[in-house]
Formats: sequence, C-alpha cells, structure tokens
Amino acid sequence: MQSTGDTIVAIATPPGHGGVGIVRLSGPASDGIARTMAGRGRAFSPRRATKVTLRAAALSAEALVTYYPGPRSYTGDDVVEFSAHGSPVVLAALVEQASSLGARLAQPGEFTLRAFVNGKLDLVQAEAVADIVDAVSPAQARAAYDQLDGTLSSALATVAGEMRELELKLEASMDFPDEGYHFIDRAAVGVALERVRSMLTRLVETGTRGQVVREGARVVIAGTPNAGKSSLFNALAGADRAIVAATPGTTRDLVTTRVVLADHAVELVDTAGIRDSTDAVEQEGVRRAGRAVEHADVTIVAVDSSRQISDNDRAVMAGAPLSKTVVVATKTDLPPAWALRECGERVLAVSTLSGVGVDAVVAAVAALLDGGSGARDHVLVTNARHKALLAAALAHVAHAVDEFAAHGGELPEEFVAADVQQALAALDEVTGRRTADDLLREIFARFCIGK
Repeated sequence: MQSTGDTIVAIATPPGHGGVGIVRLSGPASDGIARTMAGRGRAFSPRRATKVTLRAAALSAEALVTYYPGPRSYTGDDVVEFSAHGSPVVLAALVEQASSLGARLAQPGEFTLRAFVNGKLDLVQAEAVADIVDAVSPAQARAAYDQLDGTLSSALATVAGEMRELELKLEASMDFPDEGYHFIDRAAVGVALERVRSMLTRLVETGTRGQVVREGARVVIAGTPNAGKSSLFNALAGADRAIVAATPGTTRDLVTTRVVLADHAVELVDTAGIRDSTDAVEQEGVRRAGRAVEHADVTIVAVDSSRQISDNDRAVMAGAPLSKTVVVATKTDLPPAWALRECGERVLAVSTLSGVGVDAVVAAVAALLDGGSGARDHVLVTNARHKALLAAALAHVAHAVDEFAAHGGELPEEFVAADVQQALAALDEVTGRRTADDLLREIFARFCIGK
C-alpha cells in the first residue's frame, strides 16, 4: 500500500478540453506548494476560493485556489484544489510544477484511499465513490450515493452490533465455566441468532436486485416472426437499430443496444422470431432467442394484435417466467383480431407507429426491475464482493442456528461463539475493519487517478 505521509498531486477532472479543470493536492506540503506557486507569503483562508496567478514553468495561469485543512477535508489531510482553465497543457504544467516542489503523482484512487485510511470513509463508502463516477443511469447513481451516505454501512453496523453483544456474553460465560455463571440464557441465544439471521437474509436478498442496478439489466424482446418485436425494440431504444420489414424472419440473430429505461441501465435485446423452421440459420436464431429469454432479467413478449393468437404465440408466453415478463399487444393501430383478455393476464396495448403505450411498457419493465412493486430500497447491496461476504456471514450464522436447534439449545458456548466470530470477520471485510493490503490495492486500482 502507498505511503500516506507524503504529498500527492493529480488532475481531478476527466481527460480532454473543458471550461474548467481541477488539479488536487493532498498531504502536509499542500499549502506550502500552493503558496509557492501563487507567489504568496500568507496562508490561504480555509474553505474559501482565492483568485491567484499560478506560475508553472513558462506558463502563468489564472486560477481559483481553495484550501481545506485536515482533518476537515476529503482525505483527512491538508488538501488544496486549483480550479484553472481546462486546457490539458495548463493542467499538466500545474502538476509538473507541483511535482518539482515536492509532490508525488498520485496513484489511481489514492485520494479516496487516504480518506479510508484516515477514517473519513469506510470501505463500502470508498467503493461507492468509484460507483458514482462510473454510473450511467440515475438508478446506479442513487444506489451509489445511498451507500456513500452510509445507509448500507449503518445497516451492517446494526447487524455487527447485535453479533458483538452476543459474542461478548458467550465469551464471558466461557470465562467462568467452573463457577457456572451464564451471562446469557439458552433461550436468549436462540432468539439472538434468529434475529441476526433474519437481518442478514434481508441484506443478501437485496443483492440480486442490487447487482442488476449496478451492472445493468438484460431486457429481451421475444415473440413469433413479424410480431412487431423490432419496431418495439427501436421505439424503446429511441433509434432505428433493428431492421423492420413486413417479411417474417427478418431478424436472424440477437441485436443489442444499451439504453436507459426509467432510470435503469439496460441492455436491450431483439431476438429472432420463434417458430418451427427447417432453415438452419433460422433454427440457430431461434435457439439463441430461447437462451436469451432464459438469461433475461425481464422478457417482453410481443404478440401481434392484428392477427389471431397462434400456438407459437402461446408457447412463447408459456416459456417466459410470469414474474419477469411483460406481455405486449403490438400493432394496436390496426383492427384487432382478438381481445386483450384472451391472454389470461394483464396485457399492455402498444402502437409503435403512434407511440401509444410505449411509456407504459417502460414503466412495467422498471417495476419488475425494482422488485415488482416499483418501490426503492435505500439499503441495497450492489457490490458482488459485499454480497459474497454477506452470504458467507449468513452461512456461519445459519450453521449456528441449525446446530443450536439440533442440540436442543444445549450447544456449548464455544461452538456458537466460533460461528459468530467467523460471521463477524466476514462483515469486517465488507467495511474494511479487517482487509488485506492486496485487496485494498485491487479495489482502489479501478479508480481514476484524481479520485
């Protein structure tokens, strides 16, 4: 892990040209370096922007300098930010000048790493910083900001607090075996274990939905040939990405595009029409369509309302899981050949020609991605590392519950304590209370240089 006692510098804004660019310094020499570059003898006023002319090699750059003395700064150390014109040449010159005065070029994520080391953020919050930078949808940004605000950390602290209290009482009882002291009775041990298991179960269960939010959902449009799938695909994508023709079987392979639907990042997939065929290419397209439906987070089944429902239409609807499916009656601008109720469930009527019903499809997809209710849970596990560790903690607690019940509540304290301690160790890895340096390097390496 990098040293945290020196002064680091980096450009904190994205590469390229812009109206404003920011260069960030953090460390004990930050204020001195900034004053030297500004030709200023007196200290900068804390947390107030000061207009100066910075000297950097052959350049003189007008900038605003803001000084954040530690520990009331992002990293917990003294921090200085230069807000200058967003020319890459100017920003690189400022970094070079700061480096010549004793600063070291920051490694990826090193500013946030210092915030973690200095106790400004726990590891969950630190990882949320990178998620905010990487967010491409409002749902991803909201989930990351919730975690940065400490919602998940607070939930984990509550669970860990329950477990530490149980561990202390069990260990106290273990310290006085001959005297027969018990600082927690058998019934209370069982109740505490069940309570912790319930709390961990709820957190782990959010992981599936959280992973969809963080990594994006896969929404597949399926149906028979010429059911209006490609037209619906284009309407949802907001562009003519798929070929639309009156000839059935136009789409032979998967067509994909990335879009944002109702705040969710989505990989939208158009598939080949599903039907029996002797054509080898079409058969492969149908197989791929079937696999796409199997791995979809949500399936939109398109059924042509202007022609009678076929056995193939019914087979497509039957093959898509009801809890993850939106059925859409397409081409409703044409005379109907069947009533919507014939599908035996709620069907959305859509005309891609007029645009009627498209918003309702988006809302229905979003509701399924939100867990069916459309409600948003602030405590959401979105990180695969967090989910795996929470699942491990749950497994240890569940083992303790099962063994405790199997022994009629007479399981010795040391066996229960061992499972509780292992579960706590997993929770501590989530928040960074116990984390190897190699893992920290791996986590922070995915950050941008200036974060």
